[in-house]
Amino acid sequence: MLSLIVSNPLFGVVLTLGVYFAAQKLQEKTNFALLNPLLISSIFIIILLSVTNIDYDSFNKGGSFLTMLIGPATVALAIPLYKNLALLKKHYRVILVSTLSGVIAHAILIGLFTFILNLSPEMIATMIPKSVTTAIAIDISNQLGGITTLTISVVIVTGILGAALAPILNKFFKINNPIAQGLALGTSAHAVGTSKAVEMGEMEGTMSSLALIITGITTVLLAPVTQAIIHSLYF
Repeated sequence: MLSLIVSNPLFGVVLTLGVYFAAQKLQEKTNFALLNPLLISSIFIIILLSVTNIDYDSFNKGGSFLTMLIGPATVALAIPLYKNLALLKKHYRVILVSTLSGVIAHAILIGLFTFILNLSPEMIATMIPKSVTTAIAIDISNQLGGITTLTISVVIVTGILGAALAPILNKFFKINNPIAQGLALGTSAHAVGTSKAVEMGEMEGTMSSLALIITGITTVLLAPVTQAIIHSLYF
């Protein structure tokens, strides 16, 4: 009976969506940032597949349909950019400087990780797109020769930590400007950070959305350069 259910392509789709929405309800009730639906649903599905001995390929027959939506989701990022074009023009200096600073800071951090943890070239390529949204991170990881599945995990963890730590860091460093708060979340914690920014306010959410998109574009352009510099320093 189980084999018949698992062999149906709908199995992966229904399981993924069902677990995700359940995890979303859990976070809404607890209001605990670390109970992020992406993290909880991923952990639950991994445990379920392991306990029931369901192989990943069977699960991914339906899950691949959801993966196909990553391409359209990437293109759809242009919509908020277009809608907020006036705001982008008004604050373009702050937005560009903030996002570029964030991308450079991420690159320096990867360099430090390489030195401290003695990362392999493959792991460097895996880590470089850690702070951009999954849709973009997958393509960057593929192009650089990284481990795509591991990149997705790193991206999720980065986003969750960024969203969870943002309120604490804002309070500690007395960052009260909504533009600064939004740009920081979008630059460092991609879509997960943007969802947190939306909760904080309209301006925070808008600026985070813009930062998310521009950070993704900038990272795509600078990722090969970052990889080349780190390789020249350590290999």
